[in-house]
Amino acid sequence: MATAQKPKKKPGRTTDRRNVWLLIVTTLLVVGSIFMFAPPQEKINQGLDIQGGLSVVLTAKGADGAAVSADDMEKSRAIIESRVNALGASEAVVQVQGNDQILVQIPGLTNTEDALNTIGKTGKLEFARLDSFTDSDVKTKIENGQFGNEATVTDELGNSLPSGKTEHLKVESGTYTPLVTGSNITNVSVGQAKQTSTDYAVNVKLDGEGTAAFAEATKELAPTRGKIVIILDGEVQSAPAVNDEILNGDVSITGNYSLDDAKSLQTVLESGSLPVSFEYAQSQVVGPTLGQDALASGVLVALIGLAVVMLYLLFFYRGLGLITAAAMAIFAVLYLGILATLSAFGLFSLSLAGIAGVVLTIGMAADSSILTMERFREEIRMGRSVRAASITGVRHAIVTSVDADLVTLVSALSLFFLASASVKGFGLTLALGIVCDIVMMLLFKAPLIRLLAPKVIAKHPGFWGVKDAEAAAKDYEALALAEGTSTAAAEAGEAMDAAASERLAEKRSGAAGEEAAQAARKPRGRFIKHDINFLGYRRIFLAVAAVLVCASFAVVGFKGLNFGIEFVGGTSISFHGTGDVTTEQLRTAFDQAGEPDAVIQTTNADGQEGFLVRTTTTSAEDATARANQVADGLGLSTDSFEVTTIGPDWGASVIQSSLIAFLVSIVLIIIYIAIRFDYKMGITAIVALLHDLILVMGIYALVGREVNPNTIAALLTILGYSLYDTVVVFHRINDNMQGDDIKCTFMTMANHSINQVLVRTINTTLTSLIPVLAMLFFGGETLKDFAFAMAIGLVCGSYSSVAVATPLYAMWKTREPRYAKLQKKYGTQVGRFEFANPNAMAVAAAKAGAPKAGGTQVDATTPSPAAMAGHATADDKPHGASASKATSKPPKAKRKKRPDKK
Repeated sequence: MATAQKPKKKPGRTTDRRNVWLLIVTTLLVVGSIFMFAPPQEKINQGLDIQGGLSVVLTAKGADGAAVSADDMEKSRAIIESRVNALGASEAVVQVQGNDQILVQIPGLTNTEDALNTIGKTGKLEFARLDSFTDSDVKTKIENGQFGNEATVTDELGNSLPSGKTEHLKVESGTYTPLVTGSNITNVSVGQAKQTSTDYAVNVKLDGEGTAAFAEATKELAPTRGKIVIILDGEVQSAPAVNDEILNGDVSITGNYSLDDAKSLQTVLESGSLPVSFEYAQSQVVGPTLGQDALASGVLVALIGLAVVMLYLLFFYRGLGLITAAAMAIFAVLYLGILATLSAFGLFSLSLAGIAGVVLTIGMAADSSILTMERFREEIRMGRSVRAASITGVRHAIVTSVDADLVTLVSALSLFFLASASVKGFGLTLALGIVCDIVMMLLFKAPLIRLLAPKVIAKHPGFWGVKDAEAAAKDYEALALAEGTSTAAAEAGEAMDAAASERLAEKRSGAAGEEAAQAARKPRGRFIKHDINFLGYRRIFLAVAAVLVCASFAVVGFKGLNFGIEFVGGTSISFHGTGDVTTEQLRTAFDQAGEPDAVIQTTNADGQEGFLVRTTTTSAEDATARANQVADGLGLSTDSFEVTTIGPDWGASVIQSSLIAFLVSIVLIIIYIAIRFDYKMGITAIVALLHDLILVMGIYALVGREVNPNTIAALLTILGYSLYDTVVVFHRINDNMQGDDIKCTFMTMANHSINQVLVRTINTTLTSLIPVLAMLFFGGETLKDFAFAMAIGLVCGSYSSVAVATPLYAMWKTREPRYAKLQKKYGTQVGRFEFANPNAMAVAAAKAGAPKAGGTQVDATTPSPAAMAGHATADDKPHGASASKATSKPPKAKRKKRPDKK
């Protein structure tokens, strides 16, 4: 009796189960993200240009009343900026003001004392032997442990109460001999002072010189339990007794520190000591430079633009557009969740540069979705079933998107780790968005399409927008049968050179072939049917690009760039007691006074409303005259404002770090593309990127628009778009190079690759350009600089991928021996090709006993002259395989693999 066998699980069920689980994971992530970011205006930290913050002025004090040098002020500015960034305020403004002041504006911070305790502390750390002190009174107090008493405060009734803070003993410089200084520190960390203590200690690691000096001192002091005094900014922090010789250079600083105090001290020591000391001058709460009204209008306009984009995608892709919209929504939710989580830990503040990163990643997410839809439809046109296309097409699209994402991620991480100021914020938001895009593709988009394909999309092709692809597939299948090749090869041949393809079909199968060719000539559907000969005009494109680049350099050289106050400095005008004057009224008044690019912030000092205005006018007299004109126009008194000269917040160090980050990202991109594809791709991609950036700066110089941090944010966004678009084209070229259905020159294959992704390029450019144009024409004034550069860059980025990067790469590759032979064989004309195995379908049909297209049986041993020639070149001259080679070689799918090859 036969035992009943358990039915085997179908592979499709396992795959469906995996896809369902991935969608469940996506749902959990979405719920968690909504919990983290709702409401976003409260959960996501905002930068200074969006929400305003605390403005603090620090005044430098030179030694013995001496004047402070400009070099010391710039060094101090850089150190204070690094301390502010360590607080998590990566979008702060730190700039020299006048000759001896530094203006610090920190987003969202309202506690002046906490800020000053970290950013204004000199940070001069010294270690000294107690026996080197010359002041006997101080020496006695330290010996008795009277150097860290609890401070007291006196209330209104005269009672002395503990303040909860430690008051350290002050010592005068010159009354002791320093043993080791802060310059000898190589590493700083925080830990508990003791295992059972609630206090914290700051642990420092000394360099070789400091370690040797400390080891010698502790060796001498250990027998008598002598003390080493640790002094910070002239105050004794601790004075531990030496029990043993310390050889490793590890020193612990204790002083009844709380965790926050210890971290603050760690920040100060890590950034180094200030060359001069600073004292608190004034503080006030300042409003955003962007303005909430401008931001709200900008967001509204951008949302309207995105709504238009969604309608366009629904029109173009029908039901597949719904999947794109859902993928964009999932991406946005995950993105907001990550930003809110980082904000909760004080690691993120959203600025306009960050918004630029968000805009770019939204565009990249839309790009990856459109790329997936296009590849899915393309695989169906190539003869695959809807189910098969949902597997292979989606996989190819995701691999392409991930490659493009990773190239952009290399650039984003370089900007984040090496740059500073708002460039750092841009790099962070861009990197996070790329991660979200990859997660969204793998966990949501791919599983959803694969679940819907066999049962939903296949049954309702009209609604899901694949009906035209299925109809075209039938036409191409008939043409392939007539030509004796695969459907994919027939489609490629028809696109490359329709006339040659049709002549071959007619010769191969007579009237049936002619009929099939006529049907395939004009298939219905929203895709490129026949290749546009872009590379045939490559020399014209490259010549135009070279002329435009040279013209851009000439315009910049003659007219120069109109740099904003952030780069060149200028004057700061503080208005007090402005009453009901609004930001827009003040901006209009400054525009009429000849300062259209003034940066305006609201202020509140001691309950008094006012404005802080920064202009590019470097003359204090001219700025005062314009301020008087503004005051008269608004009915303000002439003594209601003060004018101060200020330095740039984008100083030399910020610009230098940004350039270094940019150059490093270029090198890393070339290395990545060289490893993944070909170093020639990487170099030509960078050439196209530089072309885009130079053109944008040339146009800026031509129209005289101001170059400010908004412009820099837009240029960085262009960098991402240009790289992404170029990598997508190169990825398709790389895929086609590995195929063996078509024989042609590299130039012809590169031109065909451009056309294959052209619809994607058009759609992604439109979906990105519509919201940007809406911001440019209808957004607030402060967003127009950003939108202007973005609009130019988007067009340039799409254009350069086709007209600069691909032609240069194709010309370079054609010089390689392998492709030089093909060009010698086929000539320089773009579009000439051959089918690699033209009789493949005929042989397969003969073995199966199937009739060929003309209705007669295929004779595998006596193929037609066209099949024997095995070609489809423009002049129909034979270039292909011989008859015996064409007929004896079985189709690729039927070939047996060698035993030793997997």
